[in-house]
Amino acid sequence: MVRSGQATLDSRLAAAQAINARGQHHRASRAFEEIVREVDAAGEGAGRGDAYVAARALLGLALSEFELTGDVDGAYERLAEVEERGAVLAMRELAFVVRSQRGLLRLRSGDVTAALVEMETAVDVVDDARPLDAAVLMLNLGSLRLELGDAEGASRDLDDAVRRGSALGDDLLVSKARHNLGYAEYLRGDLPVALRAMDEAAEQAPDRHAAVGLIDRAQVLLDAGLLTEADDALGEARAQLSRYRMLRDLAEVELVRSRVVLGLRRYADARRLARSASRRFDRLGNAPWMLRARVAELQAALTEHRADAVTPTTARRHATWALDLAREGETLGGVAGLGVTIPAQLLAAEWLVSAGDVPAARDVLALVPARLDRAPLPVRLQHEAVLAQLAFAAGDRRGGVRAVRRGQSALAEHRARLGSVDAVTASAVHGVRLGNVDVDAALRTRRPGTIFDAVERGRAAFAGTGRVRPPSDPVLADLLASARREVEAARALGAPSDPAYLARRQDHLRAARRLQDDARRRAWQHGGGAATPVAATERRLRAGLSAAGSDAVVADLVLDGDDVRAVRVSAEGTRLVRLARRTTVAEQVRRARADFAVLSNVLIPVPMREAAVASLTRTLTALDEALVAPLEADGDLHVAARDLLLALPWASLPSRRGLRTWANSWVDLRIGEPTRRADEALVVAGPGLRFSSAEAKLVASVWEGSDALAGEDATCEAVVDGLRTAGVVHLAAHGTHETDNPLFSSLRLADGPLFAHELDGIDLHGVVVVLSACEVGLSTPRIGGESLGLTSVLLRLGARAVVASVAPLRDDVAARVMPSLHAELRDGAMPGTALARAVADEPEPVPLVCFGPLVL
Repeated sequence: MVRSGQATLDSRLAAAQAINARGQHHRASRAFEEIVREVDAAGEGAGRGDAYVAARALLGLALSEFELTGDVDGAYERLAEVEERGAVLAMRELAFVVRSQRGLLRLRSGDVTAALVEMETAVDVVDDARPLDAAVLMLNLGSLRLELGDAEGASRDLDDAVRRGSALGDDLLVSKARHNLGYAEYLRGDLPVALRAMDEAAEQAPDRHAAVGLIDRAQVLLDAGLLTEADDALGEARAQLSRYRMLRDLAEVELVRSRVVLGLRRYADARRLARSASRRFDRLGNAPWMLRARVAELQAALTEHRADAVTPTTARRHATWALDLAREGETLGGVAGLGVTIPAQLLAAEWLVSAGDVPAARDVLALVPARLDRAPLPVRLQHEAVLAQLAFAAGDRRGGVRAVRRGQSALAEHRARLGSVDAVTASAVHGVRLGNVDVDAALRTRRPGTIFDAVERGRAAFAGTGRVRPPSDPVLADLLASARREVEAARALGAPSDPAYLARRQDHLRAARRLQDDARRRAWQHGGGAATPVAATERRLRAGLSAAGSDAVVADLVLDGDDVRAVRVSAEGTRLVRLARRTTVAEQVRRARADFAVLSNVLIPVPMREAAVASLTRTLTALDEALVAPLEADGDLHVAARDLLLALPWASLPSRRGLRTWANSWVDLRIGEPTRRADEALVVAGPGLRFSSAEAKLVASVWEGSDALAGEDATCEAVVDGLRTAGVVHLAAHGTHETDNPLFSSLRLADGPLFAHELDGIDLHGVVVVLSACEVGLSTPRIGGESLGLTSVLLRLGARAVVASVAPLRDDVAARVMPSLHAELRDGAMPGTALARAVADEPEPVPLVCFGPLVL
C-alpha cells in the first residue's frame, strides 16, 4: 500500500471533521473509516503523526456512528480504543478529547448529570488540549448548561467558545456558539433578542440553514405563538436531517412539531408525531427524551378530549398512564426528571378532573411544587389552569379567579417582552386554555356580571400593542420598501393573458411575499415594553356609564357552544341575553357580503341591483332581529365581539339607522381620554379611484387650513409622518385585506401599498381615522382569538375610532358620505354618531362601521 503523506492525511481528517460538523454523518463516517483503515494497514510503518491522525479519526467515527445509529455502547467502545491509543502515544490531549466527547455522548443520550461530570473533568485539563478541542469543549459545555436550564453559566462558557473560535477563524464554531447564546436569551424569556441572535448566527454561518439551529428557532417561535412559522422551520429542518440520516435530531423535530401542530388543532397529527418521536428516542436509548415524547402524546390526547368529550373510564385510564410517566420521570432525577414528572402530574390531575374525581386530582396536584417560576411558560399556565379548575369545581370562585389572574400575570410578563403587533397577537395562543377555564366556569354560574368579567379578563390579556415606539431599523424599512416595489411592478403588468407576462407578474408577487416574510421575521427581533391594558369589569363599566349620564347599552358578545349570547350592560343594570345560533349568523353574514359585492359594481343592470338591495335588506333585517332587537337598545350601542361577529355591518342594520353604533374586539373603557387637535387633519387621495381626488378635496375643505395630499405627494412616507401629528385622518384609496397575511393588508398610495406592518409602534391615541376603501374593516382571526388587519392594527396603536368598510364600498357612495361624516366630526359629534348621521339618508345600505374603544 502506498501510504498518504502526513499533510494529505491531516487535510483528509480536517475535511471529514468539517463534513461531520455540518451534520453529514454518513459521508463523514466513511471518510473516518478510510483513514483508520489506511493507517492500521501500514502497521509499524505508520509514523507517530499518522497514528495520532488515526486516533482522531476513530474519535470522529465514534461520534458520527452514534448520530446515525444511536448505539451508545458502540460509541463508548470506540472512545475506549481512542484512549488506549492515546496512552500508547503518551498524548495527554487525546485523553482530554475522550473525556470531552464522552460528555457529549452522555448529553446526546439524555444523561445530563453524567455529561456534566465528564465535561467538567475535561475542563480541569483544558490546558492540555489543542485550541480547537478546547473551543469545542466550551461549546458543548455551554450547550449542556442550556439543557440544565443554567442560562448564566451557559452564557459564560459560550462566550469563551466564541472567543476561542474567533481566534481560530472557525466561522462554523463561532456561529454555533452565538446561536446557543440566543437560546440562552430564550431561557431568560427574551424571545425577540433570542430570535435576533439566532438569525444573526445563521447569517454568519458557512451553512446558513443548519438543521439543529432551525429546531431551536422553531422552539422559540412556538413559545412566541407563531405556530405556522415554527412548523415551516421544522419542515425545513426535517428535509435536511432526512438527507443526512440524523436520527436523534429527527426525533427532536417530531417532538417539537407535535407541540406545534397541537396548537394548530391537528390533534391526530400531534399524537402521531409524539408517538413516532417516542419510538425513535427509545431505540436510541434516550430515556429522558422518550418520556418527554410520551408526555406530549398524552397532552395531545387531553387537548383533543376537551374538544370531543371522553368517558370517565377513559379519562381515569389516561390519568393512570400520566402518573406512571411521572414516576418514571422521578427515577431520572434532576432537571431531566422535572421535565417529565411535573407535566405528567399536571396531565394526570386534569384527566382526573375530567373523570369527575376532584379529590384524587387534588391529591395529585399536591405533589406539584406550589411555585414553578423556572418552568416553561406552558407548564406554568397549565398549573394555574388546573388549580383554577379544581377551585371552580369545589365552588371556590375566588380561588379559581386568583389562579386565572396569576396565569394572566405570567402572560402579561411574557407579552411585555414582545414587540410587534404580530407577535403580541400570536402569543394569545398561550392564553386560550386559561381563558376557556375562566369563561366556562363563569357561564355555568349564569351570572351576567361574572361572565362579563371573565370574558374581558381574557380579552384584555392580549389587547393593545406591545411596542411603545417604532423600531429604528433601516434593514426593516428597506425590506418593506422593496416589497412595495415588487407589488407595484406586478400591478403595472395588469392581468396579462400572455403567458410570459403572467409569469413575470407571478415572479414579482412571489418576490414581494418573500420580502414580506423577511420583514415579519425582522420585526419579531425588536422588543416592546408596553404594559397589558387593564380589563374592564362590569361594576366599573356600570359606574362609568352612570357617572357620564350615558344611556348607552354595551353588548359583550360571547359564544356558548353554538349559541351567541350577550352580556347586556347599561347604567340601570346587567343581564344575560341569548341572541342566535352562530351557524345561522354565519350564513347571513355570508349572504350580506355577497349582496354588498353586487351593489359595489356600478355596471350591473337596474333589475339585478334592485334584487340585490331587496336580498340585502332581508338579510340585514334578519340579523337585526336576531342580534340587536333582544338587546333593547334605543340609544347608543357599543358591541364587543370577536371573529365573525366583529365583521358584521352593525351600523347598516335597520334599527340602528341614525343611531350611534360602534364595535371593538374588547371593552376598551377609556374615561376622559384627551383627543388630538381636530383641526390638524390629514387628508389623502390614492391613485386609481374615479372620485378619490374630488372626495379628498371636499373632505379637506371641511377642515380649515387642511390640504389634500394627492398625486405624487400622496406617498407612504408622507402618510406615516402625517399620522404622528394629525387629529383626524382621511384616507381615500384602494384597500386590500390580506386574509392569509393580515399585517400586509394595505392602502394603495402614489408609490405603492402602505402596509399595516409599517404603522407598528406609532402612537395614535386620540386620533380618528377614516378609511374610505373597500373591506379594510375586516380582520383575520388567529389561533388564540386575536384578530389582525389594517383596522385592528390602528386600534391596537390607540386610535380613538376607525371608520372602515367590512365589504366592497362603491366610489360614488364614499364621495357622498365622507364629506358629511367629516362635517359632523368638525361640529363635535362622536365618530359613531357622525357615521350614523352621514349614512342615514343613503338609499342603499352602506357597509361602513365605526370601530373603537368605549370613550366616556
